[in-house]
Amino acid sequence: MDFLRRSGATAIFCGLALALAGGPAFALETYKTEYGVSIFGLNIARSGFETKVNGGSYDLSGTLSSSGLARIFDQTDGTIRVSGSASSTGVWPASYEVKYKNGKKNKRTLIDFSGGSVSAVQNTPPIKKRKPWVEAGPNDLKSVADPLSGLMIQAGDPKSVCGRTVHIFDGQTRADLQLSFAGIKPFATKGFKGNAVTCSVKFLPISGYQKGKKAIEYLKNKSKVSISFASLGNSGIYAPVAASIGTQIGTVSVFATRFEKIN
Repeated sequence: MDFLRRSGATAIFCGLALALAGGPAFALETYKTEYGVSIFGLNIARSGFETKVNGGSYDLSGTLSSSGLARIFDQTDGTIRVSGSASSTGVWPASYEVKYKNGKKNKRTLIDFSGGSVSAVQNTPPIKKRKPWVEAGPNDLKSVADPLSGLMIQAGDPKSVCGRTVHIFDGQTRADLQLSFAGIKPFATKGFKGNAVTCSVKFLPISGYQKGKKAIEYLKNKSKVSISFASLGNSGIYAPVAASIGTQIGTVSVFATRFEKIN
């Protein structure tokens, strides 16, 4: 969303904040997940998703929109669709599409993946590359995932969710998220009650951004970011249930209001 972009959260974290999703399992199952986004205790966005899993493949569809006082200044509504496969070795995206309308402006991002790497990207309208622009190198889009699939983490136990680097591409920015273990605490919301593991996050921009941009430099050097993960059932896939993202104007908080298996 443009509001979150202006507040200093890059597209990587916008994708996280507005499109967190329940992790897939390995049988025919359906999950419902809903999230709220706030800053200074004020609700600014919400999202709702349905994730269908069938034989190791997953298909997620949902909506996202600005809300509360933020909607007075930033009327944004959008849809998102992600598909891919899950196995004992991890989650592998096939396609990622986000479409949203901000005021009178319509935007769309479509990413196709093949073998764990990006095979095609479409941005409508095209990205405005402001100098000095850090262009993606030939290897930047290999072994990467979209912001949703990348944060569905295969792990044998909660603590091993952290201690890894996640390679993310959102259609514009390629970044690494370095996850470090920060603790395990109880977490409860509609449809879920159990433990969540929290990872502190170091944001490292790789390419697809304007070098020296204040928002990017703040996220890289000053921002305090954490993400909490939980697992539904015995899937072995951990997905975000909460996040805290420090920006130049304040801390953006994300919280799952529903994290539930419905069949």
